[in-house]
Amino acid sequence: MIIMRHDIGILWPNDTRETHHIDLIVYGDPDGYSAMAKTVGLPCAIASKMLLEGEIEQKGMVVPFQKEIYEPILHILKEEGVVSTVKIEKEH
Repeated sequence: MIIMRHDIGILWPNDTRETHHIDLIVYGDPDGYSAMAKTVGLPCAIASKMLLEGEIEQKGMVVPFQKEIYEPILHILKEEGVVSTVKIEKEH
């Protein structure tokens, strides 16, 4: 089982503040993949496939901060049951 939580504070240009609470809980399958394989190996495999099929054209070390990279990866992860929940807390 993997449990991850990110709490991200945001100060917007209009001086409003938000905190985004992002939670991820993933369980391994007794007769299948471990939680580590689902959260580390699967994203790596998806990105490798995207490289081999020409969906990622950048050369060298590429970080997945571009929509054309992270959106397909997140979509496939969601299909595989690896999803996070987000709660947004607005500060007044």
